[in-house]
Amino acid sequence: MIHEATYALAGLIFALYAVDFALSCLDDSREPPRLRPKIPLIGHLLGLITNGTTYYSVTSKSTDAELYTLGIFNYKIYVSNSNRLMPLIQKASKSLSFKPFMQTATKTHSGASDETYHIFGNSDMLDSYSHAMKTSLAPGPHLDEQNLRMGKRVMADIDALLNHSQSETQRVKLLEWARHAIVQASSCGVYGEHHPFVRSEVERAYWTWQDYIGLHLVGLDVTGTGYAAREKVVDAYRQYMKRLPGDAALLVKERVRVLREAGVPEQDIAPMESSFGVAVFSNTSPTLFWAIWELFSRPDVLHEVREEVRLQAVTGSAKEGFELDVAALKLRCPLLLSVFQETQRMRHVHANIRKVLYDTVIDGKFLLKAGNFLQLPAAPIHSSEHIWGASASVFDPYRFADTKNTASVTGSAFLPWGAPPHLCPARQFASTEILIIIALLAMRADLQPIGGIWKSPPLKTADMVTVLNPTRDVEMDVNVRKQWEGEWRLRMSESTSRISLASG
Repeated sequence: MIHEATYALAGLIFALYAVDFALSCLDDSREPPRLRPKIPLIGHLLGLITNGTTYYSVTSKSTDAELYTLGIFNYKIYVSNSNRLMPLIQKASKSLSFKPFMQTATKTHSGASDETYHIFGNSDMLDSYSHAMKTSLAPGPHLDEQNLRMGKRVMADIDALLNHSQSETQRVKLLEWARHAIVQASSCGVYGEHHPFVRSEVERAYWTWQDYIGLHLVGLDVTGTGYAAREKVVDAYRQYMKRLPGDAALLVKERVRVLREAGVPEQDIAPMESSFGVAVFSNTSPTLFWAIWELFSRPDVLHEVREEVRLQAVTGSAKEGFELDVAALKLRCPLLLSVFQETQRMRHVHANIRKVLYDTVIDGKFLLKAGNFLQLPAAPIHSSEHIWGASASVFDPYRFADTKNTASVTGSAFLPWGAPPHLCPARQFASTEILIIIALLAMRADLQPIGGIWKSPPLKTADMVTVLNPTRDVEMDVNVRKQWEGEWRLRMSESTSRISLASG
């Protein structure tokens, strides 16, 4: 019996190697070289399931190729390891397209109908959808109003966090607080004061839903927990969208307009709009968590940031009240911005994905064959010593503060917001939100993990986010800084005062 099992296992292993070898023989010599997995045929699939997009950091370290191939059954994933190729890939957007994944998301993420799925297969409709978002988030009075609502809500949440006696210590879970602050501030900015997440049970349902997104992609939410949470969020959007409030951002109105004009059924409008939270909440909140962590865990840097913000962006006194000038925060606080961007560089793990719609040659030599996929992971580029120097693997809070350090760094080397010309249209809004929160916390509060030891928690590598969440939350002791106790207000700036982001 043992011998039979051994022979069967040996036969299976031989078959896997044989099939893997046979498939590789079908490769065109111009395709990027294959990277062999330890387990033939399914090794790369197991690596991606286990490690998510961080798997590309592992594979990229094992080859010097600018483009390489991961074989999974009869499919191929081409992986770019080079920022040099990024502009060439971006220019080939008609054949290397993200649009098929937008269509798939209508089913797997939003749960929309077949009719909406087919509508999202229309390239012109997707262009209109994208254009509507870009124009409604462009600097101007509409974005100013959105920022103002967001800023007011940020102030309310920080006031609530610090609303306790000087002799008391507030204890909070940092990720939980960051998530709540982002959901509420972003929702006020985008949807107005009476947004879908006003009720705490809807906010909790959103995060439950996000925990099941990966299972929804493969149809394995067997208990239905994730689907039930999604339905609770979608129902809140249905109630909200029966009559859009007057303070809803132009962004919402334009998205809804395009969907209706394209013929999307009314019952699918709310599910489609609810999916917007993935970009707004799920990616911004872990970025805020780690930016707070990186700043407050470095007392010397925290002291310098506090001095920078005090001198450049804060006026007033405890008697008169303090005012934070948001324009000055954007334009005259380079160290604060540097800490934020270095957090993104070190923590960003997203891999942009494209489908190869038809055979495409990149750089005159790399053939990408139709029907396969292309991944553009940021981590190998963000950790490249060729781009960032010998300290590429080290968190340097001053890296972006000195322009001489990054003078030769192109937009395609810093990828948290995408690569030019395809950059996240909400990058100024999200960055402004994070900088305001960090600056106010730095000036008004002392944060220490319980026990006083800043030990970075492990990461949830399988999360489908651009910045990974910790596997466990971190409890923080929060104390008010006595010399900065008092009333605080924001002097909001026009959105034309743009933050100088490394990506553009």
